[in-house]
Amino acid sequence: MLQQVELYSALVKAEQNNLFAKLEQIYANLPRTSCDGCATCCKWGSPPAFFIEYLNMYRYVRDNMKKDWLDILKKSTEYFYLELVDVNQKCPFLNDDNNCSIYNVRPFSCRSYGLLSKKDFETGDRGLKKLAQKFKDEYDLTIPEEIINYELPWCGKVVSDRGSYLEKSTLAGLAAQIGSLDYTFFPQELVDQEGTLLPYPVHLMNAVLGTGARSRKIKVMKQFVDEGSKELLNHFVEKASSFQF
Repeated sequence: MLQQVELYSALVKAEQNNLFAKLEQIYANLPRTSCDGCATCCKWGSPPAFFIEYLNMYRYVRDNMKKDWLDILKKSTEYFYLELVDVNQKCPFLNDDNNCSIYNVRPFSCRSYGLLSKKDFETGDRGLKKLAQKFKDEYDLTIPEEIINYELPWCGKVVSDRGSYLEKSTLAGLAAQIGSLDYTFFPQELVDQEGTLLPYPVHLMNAVLGTGARSRKIKVMKQFVDEGSKELLNHFVEKASSFQF
């Protein structure tokens, strides 16, 4: 993925092509919503986001949240390395008050949660059973059953200002529009295969950590699972903590 110098080049390209304004126009097609703030949807992990949404989040954090940079980098590093093996991992942007610290730039997957009827809502197969078997066979690494089998529950607590649920096709169409903005940075085939759809902290760590650090992910995971240790992880947390947005 992108290193820092390429990241800033992408930010300039997005500005030049008016992509952030186009993203906001797509978001505006969604109804305004409210909920009781239980944060269940934030605690199962960090929802996926397109690359243009990540750029939107990045510049928001850079320009408005300097005092939170260190905390974001530390939590995002832990999430990047341990999301598949630590059942206690949650979205790094969920603060201590159960509020989203980047609510204004949350991705489409967060904005659209709760807008489907229970009948239409399907979490689908996350593909973790096959991935878990691959990790077991190739690395003798066991992914916890709680993570493999977890399914994000349907939420009936979201209240829409339109008073009705949306059709699946409507949400899929809007998501496709956002995905098409990523064509500016990546081949269409990669985008269409959801290759640019990653959680915010994963996008961020792809920019913050060098290739060598990212390649040590399996070793960090195994040390955590086999020894209950974060010694290797802490090294990369320290490395990431020096990053300047």
